[in-house]
Amino acid sequence: MMDDYIFIDFDGVILDSEERMLQRKYELGLRDHENKSEFDKYFEYANLNPEEWDYIIRGANSINDSVEIIKELEQMKTKIAILTKIHTLYEMKVKIEDLRENRNIMCPVLFVPPGSKKYQVIIPNNQLLIDDSEKNIREWIENGGSGLIFDSTIDKNAHGRVRSLEFLIKR
Repeated sequence: MMDDYIFIDFDGVILDSEERMLQRKYELGLRDHENKSEFDKYFEYANLNPEEWDYIIRGANSINDSVEIIKELEQMKTKIAILTKIHTLYEMKVKIEDLRENRNIMCPVLFVPPGSKKYQVIIPNNQLLIDDSEKNIREWIENGGSGLIFDSTIDKNAHGRVRSLEFLIKR
């Protein structure tokens, strides 16, 4: 079903929602972003306070015109899909509503549940993943895919890193 697709991560590639989440986590006193148990506490909090996901996702901004580029790729009939990790069902609901109703993005969206890996949900089969997580890219490549690290802070694309999705339009 998903052969020859380009998979694009959501948080940290399309929207700055990851940055917003880390800021909120920090404001709650959960300041060690390397500590898994602090993330678990934060996601428990978000589960009890669904408006947290609304703030993080609906209020997020497009990174380096990613939303606009995806809409252009859709018009070009490029086979793209969003492959995104979720932590709660409400987060999943907000992501899909925001993409469809707020951003007008209609490409397939595939969700990776807690405890699963992206390469387990979609078999990489030489397909491209663009993700801001080096770990996700490494695992994707180790399982037969190709990958590019999205890094909005670099000046220009280089050595398996891209600063924008714009290169997809020119393919």
